[in-house]
Amino acid sequence: MEFTIIDNNERPMTPDQGRGLGFVQALTGWMIGKDYEFVRYDDASRLPQARRCRGLILTGSGFDFALPDDSFDREAYRKMIPVFQLIRDFNGPVLGICFGHQLMALAEEFDPDRTAFGRLRVRNMPDPPDKHLVVQIRMNSSLRFMNQMEVWVQFHHKQEVLLNDDLLRYFEVAAGSTQCLVQAMQHRSRDWFGVQFHPEIGRVSRAGEVTRHQDAVSDGQALLQDFARYCLR
Repeated sequence: MEFTIIDNNERPMTPDQGRGLGFVQALTGWMIGKDYEFVRYDDASRLPQARRCRGLILTGSGFDFALPDDSFDREAYRKMIPVFQLIRDFNGPVLGICFGHQLMALAEEFDPDRTAFGRLRVRNMPDPPDKHLVVQIRMNSSLRFMNQMEVWVQFHHKQEVLLNDDLLRYFEVAAGSTQCLVQAMQHRSRDWFGVQFHPEIGRVSRAGEVTRHQDAVSDGQALLQDFARYCLR
């Protein structure tokens, strides 16, 4: 396989509906065809095989790293230890989406025995965006795998990566907004990329967003395909 999509959901994604279908629609029918696969975050038999592919994509999830009081959820972290280990050992590019973006931030300080947040943190958002909100964001600097500077995106998250000096020590923030300061980032020395939004866009929600929904679909597909090309460079 050229690419592996790590499914971080408690209920497995399926390729015929929801965000699983979004990935299929974005990555099928271009350059490399269907040369990718879905692997579950807890599949001990297949996760090691992902180290041999050329690119990893980490999906969103219903899991949260921060508890309601913003303290560390050790149980959620424990479930993701195999994925953290995969990220750390992997030699190719990695793209984290939403929860996967938060995984990317915490991976720099990965410790299998961790019992509390370190300097790199995830927190609950004071004002989480409406589910499936579609907006346009402008990139402050281009991600290394893409040149597009204005991107229509879909939000569906209630936690965020905390912007602080420790994050900036490892990551460049490529895009942010008043609502969420770290919308996109890239590691300063590794090929690790994170986006808080969902390029594998799903359904239309509010009536006022319908006219922009297709823009977000197109921009999301372009982002995923640019990442795949970057892996094959």
